[in-house]
Amino acid sequence: MESENINILADAIKEYYGNYELEELCNQFNIEVDFLGVSPNHKKLANKLIVQGAYNYRRLLEKILPELFRRCNHRILNSTWESNVFDEQMLRHLKKLQLLMSRNKKSVSVAEPVNYLLKSKSEAIKFFARAKKAVTIVDTQVGATTLECLKEVKHPIRLLTGKDEQTLPSGFKDILKKFSSDGYDVEIRCHVVLNDRYLFLNGRCWLASSSLMAVGKKPLSIIECIDAKSAIAREIEGKWREAEIYQI
Repeated sequence: MESENINILADAIKEYYGNYELEELCNQFNIEVDFLGVSPNHKKLANKLIVQGAYNYRRLLEKILPELFRRCNHRILNSTWESNVFDEQMLRHLKKLQLLMSRNKKSVSVAEPVNYLLKSKSEAIKFFARAKKAVTIVDTQVGATTLECLKEVKHPIRLLTGKDEQTLPSGFKDILKKFSSDGYDVEIRCHVVLNDRYLFLNGRCWLASSSLMAVGKKPLSIIECIDAKSAIAREIEGKWREAEIYQI
């Protein structure tokens, strides 16, 4: 029965949610989407939503089920019978799935933010080495120490920094060229208005107490942003588009 429910949910998500919309929705709940090629692995996501009892998975399931039901029903009401055979069958399956989920609600603990205190470069390197996809760093200063903290990252790196003369040290272009020549995919952009420091890793967001440039000299406290993450991400994406590309 559980396997059947997973398949039903996977088919429904694939049918009624676009790839980009699905990834954005999962990001809101700090859930990473696995991919098969260029498409989300819908079955793996459905398995996590039904089998795992963690708070963020339960919240997403509670949000997505009524919306799937609404979208399915809307398509039935706005198309001919000949073209909505799939939707008619799916509607019956979703009703059963909603009923089953309401009967089997599990008690879950409230998700707590995961905060870190990075006291050394090695701890910072270990933190960023966990990256499973592109990393975005918003920092008011960038230099050799920044790149050293990222030396175990195997995915694209985006660095958004300020535009004043104190932001990038003398000789940084040569350091960046060497870093890039070692096979790292890194892009730096400079924005005229930059106040806070953020780290985006694996669909999660942290507020940093100071620049990565200070790692090793003083402890770096990073506090995870959960409720405000989506708003922060939108703001940073806007600034990234506005920012000037740092040419090397």
